[in-house]
Amino acid sequence: MILKKEEYFMSSIKILENIYWIGVNDKRNILFEGLWPIPYGISYNSYIIKGSEKIALIDTVDKYYEKEFISNIKEIINPQKIEYLILNHLEPDHSGSFEEILRIAPKIKVIGSHLAINIAKKYYKEDFESIIIKDNDTLSLGDKTLKFIEAPWLHWPETIFTYIIEDQILFSGDAFGGFGALNKGIFDEEIDMSFYEKEMKRYFANIVSHYSNFVIKAKEKINSLPIKILCPAHGPIYKKNIEYPISKYLQWCLKDEDKVLIIYGSMYGHINEIVEYLERKLKEKKVKVISYNLSYTHPSYILTDLIDCKIFLLGSPVYEASIFPLIANMIELIKIKHIRPKAFGLLINFTWGESKVSEKIRKELQEIGMNFIEPCLLTKGKITEEDKKSANILIENIIEKLQSL
Repeated sequence: MILKKEEYFMSSIKILENIYWIGVNDKRNILFEGLWPIPYGISYNSYIIKGSEKIALIDTVDKYYEKEFISNIKEIINPQKIEYLILNHLEPDHSGSFEEILRIAPKIKVIGSHLAINIAKKYYKEDFESIIIKDNDTLSLGDKTLKFIEAPWLHWPETIFTYIIEDQILFSGDAFGGFGALNKGIFDEEIDMSFYEKEMKRYFANIVSHYSNFVIKAKEKINSLPIKILCPAHGPIYKKNIEYPISKYLQWCLKDEDKVLIIYGSMYGHINEIVEYLERKLKEKKVKVISYNLSYTHPSYILTDLIDCKIFLLGSPVYEASIFPLIANMIELIKIKHIRPKAFGLLINFTWGESKVSEKIRKELQEIGMNFIEPCLLTKGKITEEDKKSANILIENIIEKLQSL
């Protein structure tokens, strides 16, 4: 798909006097990290800080947009005048233009954590001047002082935040960011935040949720900082409501909603029958239920509801005497993303070969702290009245479990 330039490119935008957004929007039909769909695109946010004596650049952008990025910089300054490149985060969507920046700003010094500098040398050229910073180190640009805050595992181990003391602006890297290109502005006060909240939650679920404990630790480290503007590496810049993305991230780290999630795969529709029955009966009892057929829904969207449900049900047909591959992949994602302990139930449909499929799923989930709700629904072919009786027992147990959580 070929996009017109104006569909992905925005000029530089002033945040405050001598502080600029110089990022780009990516609306290519790609999978983020090679895994996650981004139908509404994503922004790569980079920033210029002009002090009275020195100029700093925070992060770069994906190499694909290198020319547009350099053009944005040139709207503000002569790139040769940049004295510092601050590496908040080394993932290539933020460091992809690293070598081009070093080429056009030959006197630049690269600033980052010890690990960030090492990674940069592995990813890019090795011969650059660097300054390794530690937690709470500062750097003067003249009338602006930068403070560096170690924020490891958000979501790589080398990550730092950068804070301008005089302007009270925090540049938080991937933390508090979200999917979604910045189409009609870059500030929270000028865009539809209801859209961005959905994409921010999906970003959190897909990219950050594995590191929820580190989100909480990072929040503790910035509690004492007065913050007037929050500048993540993806998504909107927050001027109107600074606490909004921070509180949402903490909520997704810690709190579950009173909802039941049904995740299933089906080859010929028999699992669908039991799912439809369970969903209808639970809704009749005023239980919030969301169901996803993995054959038609990407796990990216399922994870978004899985991270904060109280109970989930997995429905799998037996496939060649094993777990249906899409369900097996979902179980693996549950493990990888460190989904916090929840209650779960199982729906297994088979004609032959059920053998130990249900036992295998149950064991895998219990080993990571999930709590099984009896009974496991084992159905053969189309749903029967006996199956419905077992389903009704499961429904009552689900409701009882919801009330106790």
